[in-house]
Amino acid sequence: MMIDTDATTFNFAWVLSGILLIPYLFWGIYLLRQRLVYHAELDRAVELFTIAALVFFFIFEFTLLKMYLGNSPVKLVFSTLGLVASALALYGPLLISFGSHLMVDLVMPSAEFDPSVPQYGAAAGCELRGDFEAAAREYATIARMFPKDSHAPLRAADNFMKNDELELALPYFLQGLKNVRSSSEALRVTNRLFEIYRRNLDDKEKAKSVLEEYLKRFPDAEYAGSVRNRLERLDSESRDAIESEREAADN
Repeated sequence: MMIDTDATTFNFAWVLSGILLIPYLFWGIYLLRQRLVYHAELDRAVELFTIAALVFFFIFEFTLLKMYLGNSPVKLVFSTLGLVASALALYGPLLISFGSHLMVDLVMPSAEFDPSVPQYGAAAGCELRGDFEAAAREYATIARMFPKDSHAPLRAADNFMKNDELELALPYFLQGLKNVRSSSEALRVTNRLFEIYRRNLDDKEKAKSVLEEYLKRFPDAEYAGSVRNRLERLDSESRDAIESEREAADN
């Protein structure tokens, strides 16, 4: 009994194609979730490995499609276009990020690059282009890589605010405020957070806690007196509101 080796090889290739398709889809969905939900960036080495794996996957899949659909050019073209479209949908943000990093590396040669120092070039470039979402992601990545840095989280928060993403901005405002060492810079961030809690979220308790935290850290700062006055006014407003509620309840 003779075995058709071509058919056996062909079937094995299709099985391998199906197996490769599973990590291709799941890894792509994971990357999209990381970027769109958590605004996270991959490590440069992981980006490079992912792109290399994509190149291998595409070469294998195109070879298989060409072998199967070689006699039908129209089907081959549409199948290839479908594969490319899926790659752009799943891995487009990764390719754009990798390309922007590559451009930054061309502008800033590796001899000038110090991995121990935050690099704001790509994020600042996104801000200049008006791409505040990409800038926020870039700054957020730097903030995670350098948890004691104050500039990156504050710039991430500011760019999130420009996109009306208040809930995403708040943690970075708090991280930046925690890392700030200057009393004047801390006051600027404290005022921003106070307004967000007071006017945007209508949360007087958190607004009050922000002022208290500033006084705890900088009790002798130049503007500590004005912060205390504002805190006293806030307490007075709270007492007046409670008394008004009591009077309304009595009536």
